[in-house]
Amino acid sequence: MTTIAVVGGTGQAGRAVVREAVARGHEVRVVSRRRADLEPGATHHAADLLDDDEARVAGALAAALDGVEAVVDTSNGMTPAAQAVFTAGARRVAGSAGRAGVGRAVVLSIAAVDRSAYGYYRAHAEQERVYAAGPVPATVVRATQFHGFLDLFFGRDSRLGAWSRLGLLPYPRGCRFQTIDLRDVARALVDAAEGADPLGVAPGTGPSGAPTATVGGPQVLDARAMAGAWRRARGSRRLPVAVPLPGPLGEFFRAGRNLVPDAAAGTITYDAWLAGR
Repeated sequence: MTTIAVVGGTGQAGRAVVREAVARGHEVRVVSRRRADLEPGATHHAADLLDDDEARVAGALAAALDGVEAVVDTSNGMTPAAQAVFTAGARRVAGSAGRAGVGRAVVLSIAAVDRSAYGYYRAHAEQERVYAAGPVPATVVRATQFHGFLDLFFGRDSRLGAWSRLGLLPYPRGCRFQTIDLRDVARALVDAAEGADPLGVAPGTGPSGAPTATVGGPQVLDARAMAGAWRRARGSRRLPVAVPLPGPLGEFFRAGRNLVPDAAAGTITYDAWLAGR
């Protein structure tokens, strides 16, 4: 049994990692700003990685990482201010992990994240570099978009939710995706925390200099086909309609840089994910 700390363990990816690590018999510590319902067998350690009080953050992380053998960073921050968790927050975790004698760090990142000018991706790429330069040997696990990513377009509560009231189902025009299930991503991250190849993918030297493994979903699907699958699974009558996705992120997807067909390590298809929701 290994003691694993999951930073950001109350987020969607973090929760999946906690479940997987507990299921494998590991002692799991969830490190997050706020406590949430935890997987049975996990313990919570409060730490705000962006707290202005450096000493308070260091003290909280020292307690959380004491005796830990591996730390898995699944932190996330969608707003420009919150994205500091990928830079300043990562430096604090990496430094504290080094002082605590943690043997291994694992970082969740995004496939081809260094090949986009999108601000969120640039911050993630910097997080990879922080850990690569840090005092603890680090492995980066890059994943394609999660199966739930297209809900940003399909969901009624999304920023495009008003389209649903018009009977429309928007999807990004000219884009293909190779989405992966969070359970597969969690397996990859816990594999790496155990010192094994993530989903059997041998890490190579990544752009940051750290060992990096990229894991993708089992299928490459057109966004329109995904909208149709979502529509059938929901019994929806909304009419699929293509909408433009502007800016660097849209350009990234239309160019297909999000696709890694040679790294189709995931096993759970988009249809299977939809059926299980």
